[in-house]
Amino acid sequence: MTVLSSMRLALVVPALLAWMGSACGSTAPDRLATWGSNQASLSLADNKATLQVLAPGGCYGAYGSIDHAVLSATFTLSGTYTQLTGAYPGSIQYAAEYAGTIVGNVMTLSISVPALQQTIGPFHLTAGVTSAWSACLYP
Repeated sequence: MTVLSSMRLALVVPALLAWMGSACGSTAPDRLATWGSNQASLSLADNKATLQVLAPGGCYGAYGSIDHAVLSATFTLSGTYTQLTGAYPGSIQYAAEYAGTIVGNVMTLSISVPALQQTIGPFHLTAGVTSAWSACLYP
């Protein structure tokens, strides 16, 4: 093998291997980033989840936040639940627990808010459904 042939081979082989690696990609399923219904919308980004709960009038009147949202077939995660209000400071935040199940492309999700002695939901959210509502503007 000549020096020129060796140099060509040294340039071609790494490029070919890089191309093959990028063409194969991951075989792991994509983690779904949105779940929604006509009552609630859940979005996931960087292991954090945000839930918006629809209020009368077509806006969201409450939202939830979950840090370290690692969803599995059955899950219970701690987070916060925030109600929007028309008086200062504009919202009230509560500790909350999010419990749910995922079967196929449907998530059933309930929010337990001990300070309110209330469970909100269950919501039946479909994978891939995105709902976009603006925050309610209370007088």
